[in-house]
Amino acid sequence: MSAADRPHGRTAPRLACAVAVLASTLAIVVAPIAVTTVEAASCRITTTLRLGSRSGQVACLEGRLHELGYSAVHGPDTFFGTSTRQAVIAFQRSQHLVADGVVGTRTITALALHDPPAPTVPAKVLETRVIGKSVDGIDITAYRMGTPGGRVVLVIGIIHGDEVKGADITALLRTLPTPAGIDLWLIDSMNPDGQANNTRTNANGVDLNRNFETGWAFIPRSTTNHQYSGEHPDDQPETQAVESFIREIKPAIGIWYHQDANSISAGGTRKEIPMRYAQLVGEKIGTVPCTQGCTGTAGTFANKAVPGSTNFLVELPGSAKVTAATIAAHANAVLTVITM
Repeated sequence: MSAADRPHGRTAPRLACAVAVLASTLAIVVAPIAVTTVEAASCRITTTLRLGSRSGQVACLEGRLHELGYSAVHGPDTFFGTSTRQAVIAFQRSQHLVADGVVGTRTITALALHDPPAPTVPAKVLETRVIGKSVDGIDITAYRMGTPGGRVVLVIGIIHGDEVKGADITALLRTLPTPAGIDLWLIDSMNPDGQANNTRTNANGVDLNRNFETGWAFIPRSTTNHQYSGEHPDDQPETQAVESFIREIKPAIGIWYHQDANSISAGGTRKEIPMRYAQLVGEKIGTVPCTQGCTGTAGTFANKAVPGSTNFLVELPGSAKVTAATIAAHANAVLTVITM
C-alpha cells in the first residue's frame, strides 16, 4: 500500500475497558476522505494497482481517468504503463493525495471506483450462549450478532492463552454494525484457563490447537515446546465444546487469531478471502512452522467438518506492537472479507 493510502491516525474486565478507545480509533481509521469527484463509475477496483500491473481493473482505471479529463491516458487497455502512472499522479495532485502513482485505497475512493458500503445491521448482541466450560469450570461464551439465518461466520479471539490480542478484536466487533446477511458468532476465548494463567496451554497443560480430532497425532509433554497434544484427540472439554459448536452452526468462514508471527495462513476453500484480509491489514501470506508438527489444529478440523468452508489463521504481531489502530484495522478487515 502506498503512503497516500495508509490510514491515519486478559481478561474480560480489561477487554471491556479497551472497547471504547478501540471503537473511537476505528472511526478514525476508516473515516472517509473528502473528495471532489463526480458520481461513481460503473466498474470497480478491488486491489492495489501500480506501474506494471496488468488486468481488467487497469482498463477500468484508465477509462475513469479519461472520463475525468486526465489526457495522458489515450484509451483504456489492461496494462499499467508510464502514461497511466502520469495520469494517476496528476489526479492524485488534484485531490491533495501523495502523488506516487500507486492506486491504493484512498486513490480508488477518490476516483469513486470503490465498492459502495454494504448495508449493515446495528451493533447488537442477539444471543449470548455458553457453549461449554474449561477444565477449571470457566464458561466459554459465544456472542451472536447480525442476521440469523444468513451466511454463518465464526471468529475466535484466543486459542493459546498467552496470545491474547485477538480477543480485543472480537470485543470491538461487538460494538460495530454487522454486514447485513451475515450470521456472526464471536468467541473471545476458547481457552479461558490459559488466558487467566498466561500460558499457551489449558489447565491440563494441553495445547488446544494440537487437540482437535482432524489430523491428530500424539505429541508428548515438554518443558520447552508446550505443544502437548493430550492423550487422545479432542479429549479436552474446550476442544469438545468448540467442535460441537462448529458442527452445529456450520460456519462458512472462520477466523482464528494467534501471535506473534505477523502473517496469515491461507487455509480453506476460497483462498481469495484470507488473501484479501492480508492485503487490508498489510500482512503477508505465509505458513507458520509447527516445531512438533501441525497436527490436530482447529482450522484443519473446521475446514473438514464444514465442506467448502474457509477457515484461516491470522498471526498478529507481538503484543507490544499491537496498537488500538492495529485492532481497528483487523476488525475492519473482518467486516470486509466476511461479505466476499
